[in-house]
Amino acid sequence: MASQVEIQHRVSYARAMLERRIPVASLATLISARYFVSRSTAYNDITAAEQEIQQSDDGPAVEEMEPCNPAGVLAMLQHRFEIAVAMGDDKQTCQLIKAMDTAKKWQGYNTQSVSPFT
Repeated sequence: MASQVEIQHRVSYARAMLERRIPVASLATLISARYFVSRSTAYNDITAAEQEIQQSDDGPAVEEMEPCNPAGVLAMLQHRFEIAVAMGDDKQTCQLIKAMDTAKKWQGYNTQSVSPFT
């Protein structure tokens, strides 16, 4: 009987091959030959991998979908500025000063429609 680690390794391999669009019958043969398991076990692993694929959310995180926060951008630039000053990187310091001035003027994305038809 296979350990949970071995089963998870087969499922992971099956998922990778499914994502590369390998036909299921060919994949069952590959798993059977590679891991020395029966074809029915290979099909069970493929089914588990398909379920993993269906349940996974490969889209962006909720935080990445929110509009960019100007204060957060300014804080990140300030942090990089402090590092550049500490390292004595004059070119980077000048670039960050310019970027911070631009960020202070920027008020976020305009969510109002710019279409002349609305």
